[in-house]
Amino acid sequence: MNTLLILSHLLTLGFTNPPKQEPLAITVTSLKNTRAPLMIAVFRKGDAFLKTPYKSYTLEPNGGSSPTLFADDLAYGEYAVAIFQDENQDGKLNTNFLGIPKEPYCFSRNYRPRVKSPKYEDCKFIYSAKDNHLYLQLL
Repeated sequence: MNTLLILSHLLTLGFTNPPKQEPLAITVTSLKNTRAPLMIAVFRKGDAFLKTPYKSYTLEPNGGSSPTLFADDLAYGEYAVAIFQDENQDGKLNTNFLGIPKEPYCFSRNYRPRVKSPKYEDCKFIYSAKDNHLYLQLL
């Protein structure tokens, strides 16, 4: 009898699903252009920040002023995010001759660069079960 009970318990453990991970939600606010796509890049600590993203996403606002991306393919951990709105839809962030962006952009932690581009450390955040939603404001 005890053997059956233990065997039943072990079989039940093998078939239970692990807890579902919450997706990382990224809500972008302050859109003036509600039609142009948002280009979202996610970086890990070892990635070349602002050059080689770990993951890239395109979010179509579809007329909304605060669209949200749900990234369900990221493991919990430390990341940084860079976003720009591709208003002329050429696939790149357009800048002036000084390198200052002509298109709306933002970074995780709502970091606002002053003179130079931010570093990973300026924008890093922890994505976890408790902290899984970013609210980022376009500049």
